[in-house]
Amino acid sequence: MLVTQEFTVKAEGKTILNDLHLDFGPGIHIIMGPNGIGKSTLAHALMGNPKYTVSGAAQLDGKDILALEPHERARAGLFVSFQNPTPIAGISNFQFVKESLIQQEKMTNSMSDITQVLNDYKDYSDVFGLPSDFHKKQLNVEASGGEKKKNEIIQMLLSKPKVSILDEPDSGLDIDSINQLSKQLKTFALENDNRTVIIITHYEKLIDSLSPDTVTILRKDKVEKGDVELAYKVFEDGFGE
Repeated sequence: MLVTQEFTVKAEGKTILNDLHLDFGPGIHIIMGPNGIGKSTLAHALMGNPKYTVSGAAQLDGKDILALEPHERARAGLFVSFQNPTPIAGISNFQFVKESLIQQEKMTNSMSDITQVLNDYKDYSDVFGLPSDFHKKQLNVEASGGEKKKNEIIQMLLSKPKVSILDEPDSGLDIDSINQLSKQLKTFALENDNRTVIIITHYEKLIDSLSPDTVTILRKDKVEKGDVELAYKVFEDGFGE
């Protein structure tokens, strides 16, 4: 579903990621690595953040995405969550989702579509323990870290992307929310054989509960890939050789 070849990312003349060859098929995948190695950079570069200069190749479901604008990558089926979601005043949490789905051509502006998506948003808000009026609140404004993360997961669940890259979705969540997050991610990945969920995290409980298909370790000079046992080895020995 998501493949990179000779994927190199630079910012301000400095190479952050060099010659990455990655391959993520359907299912749940974990990315780990030392702080500052470029895990978040990978997600942002794939989504088309203009601060990065990218070379090499990246394909989503066989389609070259590096030639596409960020909104075109989203329309092609790529979703990326942020480590620190940005507050945006003047638009509500639901309005953001609605406009996003319309732009991705996943819903119309009809009253029946809007009502259905609003009800779905409220249902997910209830599942994640968000306030009943959260859909009316301004996007990520005066929201806690955990509320912002839950909001992004709801955005993903409603947009149903082919490939989701979630940057530390567990950050700011309590144990009950972590359990619900794991449940929702597994359900989302398993209900469609063509979905790929890539999660950047070091949280042992989340990794253990997700039972990921693969674990990828980003290092300075190489990439190591294995099953969940690779994550357990990191928990025991750290990222040293």
